[in-house]
Amino acid sequence: MHLLPSDSSQDSLPAFKSAGKRQNSDNSTVTAILLRMVAHISALVLPSIIIYYAVADYSLFSWHPILMVLGCSLLMLEGIVIFSKDSSLFPSMARTTKASIHYWLVGIGGTCVLSGLAVIHFHKERLGKNHYTTWHGLFGVTTVGYLCAQSLGGVILKYHKYLSGFIKVRLADLKLYHATSGLLAFTLVTLTIVLALQSNWVSAHIPWYLWYVCMACVSSGALVVMNHITTTYLPIAMKKPPAQR
Repeated sequence: MHLLPSDSSQDSLPAFKSAGKRQNSDNSTVTAILLRMVAHISALVLPSIIIYYAVADYSLFSWHPILMVLGCSLLMLEGIVIFSKDSSLFPSMARTTKASIHYWLVGIGGTCVLSGLAVIHFHKERLGKNHYTTWHGLFGVTTVGYLCAQSLGGVILKYHKYLSGFIKVRLADLKLYHATSGLLAFTLVTLTIVLALQSNWVSAHIPWYLWYVCMACVSSGALVVMNHITTTYLPIAMKKPPAQR
């Protein structure tokens, strides 16, 4: 005897599908939130680890890793991702407000970096040691120099309306150049931090399992910045006519 499905079982199918869609939507929302927070978690975890061990064995040298990690891994990273549609904590904030926050975060971060460079220079002078004898030192001073040039570009961009008589570049093009140059700057920052994680100080103070945590934080922050700049500005560059490239 063949049994036909009851009306109640047929009615339950749409409800089941709807529940499945809601579950998928909830999972997508959770994933989006986690991805949005990756950069910010990294920006807090890495400085926390470095600062904890720097303070635990405090000396004048301790200010070098403290200032550098605050300037690069916290302030500069947050100053960049505030523009990201995927990672910004304030995605609906007006772009002019984001730009102002970006200037302040990157400016204070740059001050921390210059102060960190001054600390290590004075520390080595006091000990009578040579400067920039390691790959970390060479990449570090190169990165600081490039960050200064990048900051100058940011000042030109901010005050473009006052400098347009001297700089014959469209504002849209300046934004594109500043963003893509910023990707190179943050790549140099990332390489310098990776080299710092190979230093004797890190080997002597930070446990091996936290070393991997630090590397994960550096990598995730770099990937977020790279994804933001390439997905936002690369399509704009590709759409420009060949004569303007």
